[in-house]
Amino acid sequence: MKQIIALQNRALKKILNHAYVNVPYYHQLFDSLSMRPEDIASLKDLYKIPILTKDIILANYPNNILATNMDLSLCSPRMTSGSSGKKLEVVLDYNVASLYRLMQLRQLINLGYKPWDRMVYIRYDPPVTRIILQKFGLFRRHYIPLEWTPERQLSEIFRLRPQVINAYPSVLYLLAKTIKRDQAENLRLKFLLSNSELLTQHVREYLENVFQCKVYDDYSCLEFSAIGFECRMQNIHIASDNVIVEILDDEGNQLPAGEQGRIIITSLNNYAMPYIRYEIGDVGALSDENCPCGRAFPVFKSIVGRCDDFLVMPSGYLIDPQTAVFQIEVIPEVKEFRVIQEKNYKIKVNIIPEEGAEFEQIRYQIKKKLDSVFNNALKIEVTKVLKLERGSTGKHRSIISNVSRIGQK
Repeated sequence: MKQIIALQNRALKKILNHAYVNVPYYHQLFDSLSMRPEDIASLKDLYKIPILTKDIILANYPNNILATNMDLSLCSPRMTSGSSGKKLEVVLDYNVASLYRLMQLRQLINLGYKPWDRMVYIRYDPPVTRIILQKFGLFRRHYIPLEWTPERQLSEIFRLRPQVINAYPSVLYLLAKTIKRDQAENLRLKFLLSNSELLTQHVREYLENVFQCKVYDDYSCLEFSAIGFECRMQNIHIASDNVIVEILDDEGNQLPAGEQGRIIITSLNNYAMPYIRYEIGDVGALSDENCPCGRAFPVFKSIVGRCDDFLVMPSGYLIDPQTAVFQIEVIPEVKEFRVIQEKNYKIKVNIIPEEGAEFEQIRYQIKKKLDSVFNNALKIEVTKVLKLERGSTGKHRSIISNVSRIGQK
């Protein structure tokens, strides 16, 4: 662990010096604080730097937030999904883009992936990058459109016979509910890879039971690529050679291991568009335990969800998204759902029932379960819908709260 901290300290000093010299926003920020990069001698001094938010980036993009010494023709701009309500263009230079791909490959190989294995990606757009070895049958990646029906996706999966399927948890869950048990077992998948959405314990267990293989989660985003990755023990390790992770309370104080708070991330490798103490909008906690897998990278104790996925009681008490989601996802007759909390605290539950299911019975179950969670303090409305809209990249959000959680606990 000492070696990891030493590595992070060296990488932090390098990117801070670079940002001060080459990124106008950071130069102005440090000068306004009468501070220099050398004042941040180690990770312990990070608190001196103000939190970076998406609004700050949007206000300074592109001229003040991109490094002036980078050749933008050698960079790759990419747009975030906008699941938080605000889209953001992220710029990566080609070197760091290649590094991120290697970090993704590191996780796959650890999980048992072989260069000659076929992997199916279910997503809105084909993978952005290609590598020369794919021409020789190695690192083969096949794309299946996310907008296809589960039945059509499965038909293509049966044709391709992959060893790994990579998709959002909500997509994998629909596949598991659609496929026949013997068909799933005959696929003989090595594992499923989940990413970008909240993977609950119920969905993980359901997928593993249907497909008879392990499900491994991936904590990443476009701004940083690898943030955390699951090992074979299904613990999410922090990619400490890529990011620094802090957990803060609502006042900005660092929280000890085990306590949930706002996840703040510093990139150690993206010199084209440095992210220093960036608030990603998620809530989680660190662990102080060592993983039995033997890796020295620290692990997350939990990643609960987005800040705006927490449901807020009139008293100010917060209900974490996994608690609310569990009440509905265990009802077999519910195919898909979304819980929306309006500004007046009212809860709206939109559901797509399984074919032939009795809606009134489902409505009764959902209302009864949620009334128990909310102690009958919130008005609940359950509605049957034909379709749930996804974000621009196909992400599904099961919980959306429109109630401000500032000052809530």
